[in-house]
Amino acid sequence: MEKVVVLRCPEYDKRCLKENIRKAFSYFGGIEGIVRPGDKVLLKPNLLVKDLPGSGINTHPFFVKAVADIVKAGGGLPFVGDSPAFGSVRQVAAGCGLLPLLERDNIPIVSFKGNRSYNENVRITSTINDFDRIINLPKLKAHSQMLFTGAVKNLYGLVAGKVKTWRHFAVRSDREKFSLMLLAIHKQVQPCFTLVDAVDIMEKSGPRRGIVKRAGLIFAGTNCISIDRVICEVFGIDPEKAPLLNAARENGFHGWNLDDIQIVGSKISDVRTSKYRFPTELEDISFTFPNVVRSVIRHIQARFGGRTV
Repeated sequence: MEKVVVLRCPEYDKRCLKENIRKAFSYFGGIEGIVRPGDKVLLKPNLLVKDLPGSGINTHPFFVKAVADIVKAGGGLPFVGDSPAFGSVRQVAAGCGLLPLLERDNIPIVSFKGNRSYNENVRITSTINDFDRIINLPKLKAHSQMLFTGAVKNLYGLVAGKVKTWRHFAVRSDREKFSLMLLAIHKQVQPCFTLVDAVDIMEKSGPRRGIVKRAGLIFAGTNCISIDRVICEVFGIDPEKAPLLNAARENGFHGWNLDDIQIVGSKISDVRTSKYRFPTELEDISFTFPNVVRSVIRHIQARFGGRTV
C-alpha cells in the first residue's frame, strides 16, 4: 500500500515550513530513511520562468530552501536543478528569490545538460546520473492542457532544453500519448521522495497567469501517481478527467486507486474543499511548428538577453 502525507501549512514562514516538512519525512523514517550521509541529492523544484515568489508559478524559494536545509542536516549534499521554459535555471532562480538563499549556504544550482534516450517514451537529461537521490518539489497549479500539474508532471522538467517543446509537437493532439510519456519518465526516474508546495496554489488557469490563492497544504510521499490522486480527492477533482491519472488507470500503472493508498497526517475530511477552480475544458496539447520556433526564440532572448518573459 502506498502512503501519502497531507499536512496543513498555513504560510511560508520558514519555521512552519521546516516543522511540517520534517513531519512529512517522519512518516517515512525521517530524512535518514530517505537520504544517506554523503548522498548527492538533486532537488527538482518547478522553476518555469523568471517571476516573483508570489506569482504562484514556481515552487516557493522558502519551500526549496527548507528541504535543502533538512537534507543537509541529515548528512546529504543538496543541489538544486531544473530546465526552465525560458532562460537559464540560474536566471529563473535569481528572479524568484531562490538564488541568494542557495548562495548564502553554498548550495550549488545545476543546469541540466544533454538528454539520454531510455526508450521511445523516455528521453531525459543525463545530468541525473551525477546524483544518488532525486527529491521532487512540485508546485501545485491548474494547467490548461492537463487539468492540473502536480507530482508526476513536474518530472517533465528533467528533459533538458527545448526538447520538451519538440515532444509537445511530436504528440500532436494525443493527450494520452503525452500522459504515457510523463508516466514513463516517472517510472524511469522514481524520485526517492516528493513534497508538493500547495501552500499557495494557482487556480482557474495555468501553468502561468492563473489566480493565486492560499490553500495552506503540503502533500508528500514516494509515489507521484498516488500523490496526484490524493490531490484530486482533496480539491474535488474528478480523477477520470485528469489525463495523467486516467492514463495511469487504463494502462496498469500502480498508485491511482485510492483504496490502495494510506493517507496520513491530516484527515481528508478535514481538508477537503471545492472552493478552488480548475479548468472545465482542456486546451489542445499540440504545438504547431511556428509555436516551436517562437518558443525557441523566446528562450534564447531570455537566456542571453536577460529579458523577463
